Amino acid sequence: QLLGSPEHREVARQAARESLVLLKNANKLLPLKPNMRVLVAGDGAENIPKQNGGWTLTWQGTGITNKNFPKSESIFAGISAAVKAGGGSTQLSGDGKYKRKPDVAIVVFGEEPYAEYAGNVKTIDYASPGDADLQLLKKLRAAGVPVVAVFFSGRPLWINPELNASDAFVAAWLPGTEGAGIGDVIFRGAGGKVNHDFKGKLSFSWPRRPDQPSLNRNDPEYDPLFAYGFGL
Repeated sequence: QLLGSPEHREVARQAARESLVLLKNANKLLPLKPNMRVLVAGDGAENIPKQNGGWTLTWQGTGITNKNFPKSESIFAGISAAVKAGGGSTQLSGDGKYKRKPDVAIVVFGEEPYAEYAGNVKTIDYASPGDADLQLLKKLRAAGVPVVAVFFSGRPLWINPELNASDAFVAAWLPGTEGAGIGDVIFRGAGGKVNHDFKGKLSFSWPRRPDQPSLNRNDPEYDPLFAYGFGL
């Protein structure tokens, strides 16, 4: 009666949308009008295990699929609902290919699930295998498509190349099971009104360089890219 109840899902949806931090919004691209032709790309768009991260059903959050999350919603599903309600259309394309040029592309990507020592990294430079995520962002922008990046992570990472290749950049952390929380914020509602503005603020200082693994307020020569508490 409680697990997955509408009341609890609404709280999870609220938590997702209020935790999003907007790091970049060139030319005030966000919030988007929902009556657009929207391409949703990236390997995180239809990947509920990835948007949940580690400690989710399994220790590492791996070895599971969307089917293991009944009554849950992917980021693509949440975006599609917002766009459909506004009279627009969506296309899901993991690799960013399309037949008809979209008005905007939302690229969902980020860290794979991990927990404890299995998630240890040797560098804070975020880089997908073969820089696939970065190349996808660049490909879409080169085609003249405005790009909104939605980035999953559980820690401070150096993402300057991806940030520069995006028109808008949303730090989505691990938003959980309610993909609609993302759609609530990045799209306007009926009549062009803002449904929910960004409220999230950084809970840590975001590194300016890949050689800044330790970056805290009051450190000597404190020089973050985005300071603690930042959020547009």
